[in-house]
Amino acid sequence: MQRVLVIGCGKLARAVIPMLSKNSVYFREVCLSGRSKTKCDEYKKKYSSDKQKIVTAFADIRNMEKTLLMAKIYHPDLVINLAPASLNLQVMDLCLEMGANYIDASLYMPKGSSTCDINAEYAYDQKFREKELTAIIGCGFNPGVINALAQYAAIKLMDDIQTVDILDMNAGTNAHPYLMNTPMLQSLRQISSDSRMWSNGQIVKVPPMSVQAKYNFPEIGKRNLYMVDHEVLDALGGELPEATSIRYFSAFKRNFLSMVKILREVGMTSTTPVDIDGQRIAPLDFLSEVMPQQEDVVATARGKTGVGMLLRGSKEGVGKQCLIYTLVDHQECFAQYGASVTDFMAASALVAGAILIFLGRWKQNGVHMISEFDPFPFLKELQNQGFTYKILDNAPELDVVSGSSDDEE
Repeated sequence: MQRVLVIGCGKLARAVIPMLSKNSVYFREVCLSGRSKTKCDEYKKKYSSDKQKIVTAFADIRNMEKTLLMAKIYHPDLVINLAPASLNLQVMDLCLEMGANYIDASLYMPKGSSTCDINAEYAYDQKFREKELTAIIGCGFNPGVINALAQYAAIKLMDDIQTVDILDMNAGTNAHPYLMNTPMLQSLRQISSDSRMWSNGQIVKVPPMSVQAKYNFPEIGKRNLYMVDHEVLDALGGELPEATSIRYFSAFKRNFLSMVKILREVGMTSTTPVDIDGQRIAPLDFLSEVMPQQEDVVATARGKTGVGMLLRGSKEGVGKQCLIYTLVDHQECFAQYGASVTDFMAASALVAGAILIFLGRWKQNGVHMISEFDPFPFLKELQNQGFTYKILDNAPELDVVSGSSDDEE
């Protein structure tokens, strides 16, 4: 596999494209496509070289006919989908039409929904098998890397895993005191939607921000966290059937929480479209457009952020608790890629996965998640892309309480 078509030239592309460039031995030709051809051309000028040919094209996946014509002319071996998760199914249809393998970073999420629909992508399994094509879904950080680390823990660290708590410390500062370093829309959806958790074999919902916790994270310190909904729950639930509890916790700035509280009270976090002079738009979508964009926040981010997976279980009959975690410096990440920490982590997984498809380790007909493969080649390739992780045995307990607070440590 030498020809790669990248669909979408948004924020994630800022980390994916330079990584593809550094791995030109695997990706000899790359086509960058998106609704802004000017942006694609800027990447081409910066990264095209004798080792890697880069071409560009205008593409709006919502216009399947024109996008398919462009894609058939280029005829890629692999499509890396960087478009919004609500368009995943259209990109998968595109791959089936032209005979290309597929990989994405986020599970399909219908537009306007706060939860993913993993079954909608798995419904394409037979179609990809019939075409003898591979589709890898959810190959980002959450889900993606977290799934591989859970596999690693089940093989190397524990005989059984009883509970899993994913801790997104969302740490670091920026020039916007009321904004997080993560995308505005993502943070708004998390704290405005019901929180979900995996409990004794099923998904359970609780009111937004109704479960709070404190955790002392390595090199970051103690932070307040809230249990929120996250697509990784849909991916991990079936992979760790013995686990009685899987939860996702995230930290938020006090100013951000105060702002969202006011916005929620006046209806601005609603995902239900309203009619404004004949135009239907969801208040939350409007907010995401008028608030400072992610690239403005990323450029001023300082400090480190960390994400960890706190596991409780046993090894050889003895109770054990450990934290598998990663720490990334905001400034170093921006200096190297011009991208956010979250985009770097997702891009590392996407490019590592694309390489494993090229090498044949992940070349398997049908639709798959990375948990269906041996985790060790993937974790090794992640390290080749600059992603590192650590393991802390005898990790601190997560202090969980009910109720909410607007405080941030």
